Amino acid sequence: MEIPSTHTVPLSWLYEAASLPIQYRTLTEVVPEPARDFERVAALREAIQHYKEALALVRKQKDTGLWGGNLLAPAPSKAMGWKEVGTIFQYRRLLELGWPPDARVFRFADRFLFRLLSRDDDPTLLVEFQRAAKTDPGLALWARNMGSQGAAAALARGAHQDDPRLRGAAHRIASDVSMYLRSETAQKPFKKAQGKTVLDPLAYPPTVFSVEMLAFMPAVQRERAGFLERLAAYFSVPTRAGSPMCPSPCIGWSCSRGWESCARCQVPPRSWRGCTVNAMTRGSGLRPA
Repeated sequence: MEIPSTHTVPLSWLYEAASLPIQYRTLTEVVPEPARDFERVAALREAIQHYKEALALVRKQKDTGLWGGNLLAPAPSKAMGWKEVGTIFQYRRLLELGWPPDARVFRFADRFLFRLLSRDDDPTLLVEFQRAAKTDPGLALWARNMGSQGAAAALARGAHQDDPRLRGAAHRIASDVSMYLRSETAQKPFKKAQGKTVLDPLAYPPTVFSVEMLAFMPAVQRERAGFLERLAAYFSVPTRAGSPMCPSPCIGWSCSRGWESCARCQVPPRSWRGCTVNAMTRGSGLRPA
């Protein structure tokens, strides 16, 4: 990260008031390398390994490499059967806390996440949706798509931006979203089904995960510049007058499914684009360290 020469980082204040992850990430990600106190960086790196919140997350990881026995839960939910925050969000949180991306806890999770990027049909990759998907092929397809996008977003935040498996998945996701943005479905993504307003099953809109993935892959951004312009134009279109934004959980779980209304989230159907913007700003799961 580059900051203007007219701006300074309040390091003295941060050393007194900020948490260890903020101190460490400020020194390693914001302060120019020539100005860094490398002895302090080394000490903070060691201290991060014993930071209570990070250690608590590490201990919660299952033998499968997952957290909470699920992938996509941003928070516990009785309605969805989620007892704990899921793998994608815990993986990301641990990175935010300054845990090194090459640590064993990430390598353990990476094995599973990279499988999600492949076209492996193993039903165990559906994780929390495995049982329901046995009788619902549409749900299985959605779960695989969302799992792949979530895995790509998590891996892009880690140390895998240049991994060919991730790059291939990123281009595939970008192509699918680009095709959707060019289609007539993007102009009218909702349809009526059994008396409910639902997202068209053929719709493949950008999600919080796919946008986050792109944000952490500058090489793909350069290679898909035209797509990014198209995506920016799509997000710049305001929602319909009188159509309030949809609460953020909708974007990840029900709206994207296509065959169910947002009733599963216990909210009325809304404009998907409004839902996306809201999810990006309030439902991303990002929290200050």
